[in-house]
Amino acid sequence: MKGRFRTLAAGAATAVAVASVGVLAGGGTAFAAGGGGPTPPWESTAQANIAGSITFYNAQGQVVTGGSITANGLAAYAVASSPGPAGYTKATLHLYTPSLANPGTWSNNIISASTTYPNTAAPAPIGTTANPVESNTGSDATISSLVAAIPNTVTQAGYPGLYDVRMTLSGAGQPALTTYYDTVISVDTTNNTWSVDFPDFTQNTTTTLSASPPSPQTAPASPVTLTATVSPASAGTVSFWSGSTQVGTTQTVTATNGVATVSVTPPTGSTPYQAIYTPAVGSADIGSASSTLNYQVTVPLDATTTTLAQTGGGAAAGLVTFTGNVSDTTNTATTVNAGTVSLFDNGSTTPFASGAVSSTGSFSIPFTYTSAGGHSVVATYSGNATQFAGSSSAPVTFTETAPACTTCNDTQTIEGTVPAGTISISTPYTATNPLNLGTLALNSAGTFFTASAPLDNGTGVVGSTFQGITIVDTQAGALPWTVTATSSNLSDGSGHANGVINGENVGLTGLTPVFVTGNSIVAGDVNVFNQPAATPPVSPTDPGTLGLKSGPTIATDTIQPVGTVGINGTVTLNAPTSTEAGTFVGTITFTITG
Repeated sequence: MKGRFRTLAAGAATAVAVASVGVLAGGGTAFAAGGGGPTPPWESTAQANIAGSITFYNAQGQVVTGGSITANGLAAYAVASSPGPAGYTKATLHLYTPSLANPGTWSNNIISASTTYPNTAAPAPIGTTANPVESNTGSDATISSLVAAIPNTVTQAGYPGLYDVRMTLSGAGQPALTTYYDTVISVDTTNNTWSVDFPDFTQNTTTTLSASPPSPQTAPASPVTLTATVSPASAGTVSFWSGSTQVGTTQTVTATNGVATVSVTPPTGSTPYQAIYTPAVGSADIGSASSTLNYQVTVPLDATTTTLAQTGGGAAAGLVTFTGNVSDTTNTATTVNAGTVSLFDNGSTTPFASGAVSSTGSFSIPFTYTSAGGHSVVATYSGNATQFAGSSSAPVTFTETAPACTTCNDTQTIEGTVPAGTISISTPYTATNPLNLGTLALNSAGTFFTASAPLDNGTGVVGSTFQGITIVDTQAGALPWTVTATSSNLSDGSGHANGVINGENVGLTGLTPVFVTGNSIVAGDVNVFNQPAATPPVSPTDPGTLGLKSGPTIATDTIQPVGTVGINGTVTLNAPTSTEAGTFVGTITFTITG
């Protein structure tokens, strides 16, 4: 199983703030995910004899990349990556122990008896492939017994515990082959597990979406070709969507051509489009969705002209009234009745006053000058996004003189308001920067899967990009606050009974406040409360309140100084061994009240 966290939403309010963290984890009933590793040093030596690689499948036809070495064999099925020679109908698995000698001289033991292929009784995609298939009927040898008989004693750095799994082919009346299919596994005799080390079949994908011609267009729009590109190219399908409505028909992509297109004519306005890639059945590739492409089709705007005049200017500094009119020069019978006019003085790019255009196209903007000086004022109409283009007037020039002092002393009343302040909580994790739990591993007793990851960046610097939790308190009145954490159930979306991991199995421990040097919040102000995950993990329907399921308190501040403080910790996810294989998604919501 693999797991990671990603931020779904975050917000702040005067009294309550929430930061939500999504949980994503892969599940399986019997196998742990393979990690994949660097190319073993002997692969180049043996390359001439390697016909391809081997992929392992469980009884349901799902790719597996690891499992227990005490079980019979490696998986329910082992499938070669390409067809074998004509006349060869049986496949046998062997386990070879690497040494510094030529790979052709290594010691080996037979994992399986020879089984006949094709196996049409196997689930898709195994039952329909023409490639060689080894079918485990339950009589395959355990990997633990084989590695005990031929242990790996190679001490070359970086490659301990590696073994070659080879598939050889045979057929009645056919000569022995010198070629074989090859996959390298890593064996952990401490935890009694194995995982595929080379090649790593699991593959992330990205999907990008482009439009031709590009946005924007002016109405009426011409047809647009939406192009989705899956990278790396992977077998499966691509569907195109505008919100919840599918655009065109679902398109097929292959491992050699990951490009799909549909044609659409966008309506006037802004229309969102998105492409979604779904891997082929049995594929180990990971699906992906493109970013939303907002396609804009605009209506041609009418040209306008703006006039400007002033009254009250040219005398002692004081009130000046600026008036004018905005007219439609494209359709003279149309009245400009929307938008704003802004006034700019002496070439400034910042307006000093503004006003709305009336229903008759006129505007009147009063402004009081407090000092003498020369002015050259221009009125600029902002336009209307749906009908009218903007325009600017010719400049109006005048000079204000200094007024005589009539009342040279003026007593003023001053006042000030202390702001209520805010309290906020946030995490740095996003959909593109998730907190990754990595691979869930079977515990040493073999009773459940578990994984942990730190909810911090390891620097101890509050506000850093990957700080665990950051709390900013600027509340007036020295108010206390409390932080709670609530985990939802995790689901793989299958709707199956074992497609859910109970939120009680999510925990947060090792909580540690991180203080900012010179800040008002110091050591001793913040109390933290660890909330361990349910161990052993509980079933999906357990009604209890263990772990983070019931929203327990994880931190409080009773001294009430204002300032910033961080909280780091470790997130743990446990899963029963009955959990089915798949990708599980849930959320952890951090809530602060004050």
